[in-house]
Amino acid sequence: MLSTFEILPDEIIMTLVKYCGDTCTILRTFLGLNQRLNRILIDKRLHLLTDFLHIEVRDDYYNSQVFQQSYQQLLSINTRIEEQELSLILQRLLSFHIQQKYIQLGHEFQLLQEKFELTRQSFTHSDITQLDNELKRTFDSFSINHASKKSIEFMKSLVYTKGARCNCDDYELCRFNLTKTVNEHVLCLVNNLSYQSSISANSYFELFKALLISNSSLINNKDYVGNGGCKLAFFLVHTLYKLQYFYHGRYPVPVNMKYYRVVVDIFLLVIQCQKRIVGNEDSIRRTMLDILEMICQVNNDICIQVIQWELLKIVIDEYVTIANEPWDEFLMDRFRNVLKNLFENTRLDVLSYLYCDVRFEQFFNIGNYTRECLDIMTRNQHGRKLFYMLLDDNLLESIFSGKKLIFILLDKKERKLLEKLLQSSPHLIHQLDEDGNDPLLYICIKVYGCRHRIIQYLIKSGADLQRKNFRGQNFIDTLQLEKNRKLFKKLIEHEITSFDEQQINLVKNVDENS
Repeated sequence: MLSTFEILPDEIIMTLVKYCGDTCTILRTFLGLNQRLNRILIDKRLHLLTDFLHIEVRDDYYNSQVFQQSYQQLLSINTRIEEQELSLILQRLLSFHIQQKYIQLGHEFQLLQEKFELTRQSFTHSDITQLDNELKRTFDSFSINHASKKSIEFMKSLVYTKGARCNCDDYELCRFNLTKTVNEHVLCLVNNLSYQSSISANSYFELFKALLISNSSLINNKDYVGNGGCKLAFFLVHTLYKLQYFYHGRYPVPVNMKYYRVVVDIFLLVIQCQKRIVGNEDSIRRTMLDILEMICQVNNDICIQVIQWELLKIVIDEYVTIANEPWDEFLMDRFRNVLKNLFENTRLDVLSYLYCDVRFEQFFNIGNYTRECLDIMTRNQHGRKLFYMLLDDNLLESIFSGKKLIFILLDKKERKLLEKLLQSSPHLIHQLDEDGNDPLLYICIKVYGCRHRIIQYLIKSGADLQRKNFRGQNFIDTLQLEKNRKLFKKLIEHEITSFDEQQINLVKNVDENS
């Protein structure tokens, strides 16, 4: 059958292949059968790769280094491609596309906004007032389910050729604004796979882009939920990361990827707007926190996983540009809760990326926050695994204070974690607490219960048996404390350290006198 298939011209094979499923299915089915098919599958006339990205064929993409590398990699396949290998290639293309889309939207937005302002200046104040009112009337009508391609084109024309500006009131009783419209016309369709509309998903995006070019502050419109309101970015993040319309139930619903990709584009546009509004720095922080609160679990769909990760990277990178701006206490508390959730969900990938750019040591130096995070990591094996991973990535001591870290682990008697920590950072064996106790003195004085194995490891690791704390107590002195009678016997019994006769008699005398 394959030989019959092969005698057909390339153009006929391309036509037939298009009926065989989506990009992933076609590549898994035909890639690697022979070199000719490989060449046909990556031919831009078939545009499988750009179909995967939901874009038109673009020479700048095909000529890019990322596409050329992927092109050569796919062309060289001579056996059936493994799903993991194909996923890695497509992930790289998707990451590249999102980055390029964001850059492209930034340049495009700036040029169109400059052109818009020049156009607007060419009309009289009276004309501008009339045009603005006409745009608002059309937009309000559009929101009352009179949506049509004609009304979209008319609104775009008012913005681009007349300089009309969309002004949406944002009061609780006002039904129509941009956030409400995006919710009702696009976000609600991400989970509606059977919906058929005369308006394409991309047409909605082009409309919202025109409205934001006319007035970037529309991103601050709110859709009211209960007694409060949420801005556009929040609803976009909820849809992108929770994968459901905000007003749907909590049950998992399939995702309409056509609309999901448009939501991605709207989100990228909103971030570009956030950057351009003076005094809007906290919006980027809030958006970053919204994402981090919703990203805890890794999604199984590779495309969604890549999109979610790339969007987070973009927002964190934008945060870096305002990193020196002070945080208000409410946002700092939110960020601390976010970090605890990331520890709980073992998201080392997010923690590592965050730390490189956000440098969040400042968020740990308060109250018992370090202990709360360590409580999470010592709760189960998953948490301990994260502890080891952070240590191996040289992040643990950077995130947490080394001083707090070792004494909290001593309090918790986490022997294995202590051993791992001291193997990585031997200098902590000489760390002192506020009373001048090193780890050996600390565990003898301030920790209760069975401790002899930890003491054995501390001595083996080079603890100074003669060191004295601020009260003049050394190791032998601490063993004379009433609380340590059983501990001393354990140390003798297990021959953990050698005591001379005088030292043994000192401790025995304490035991007898008590």
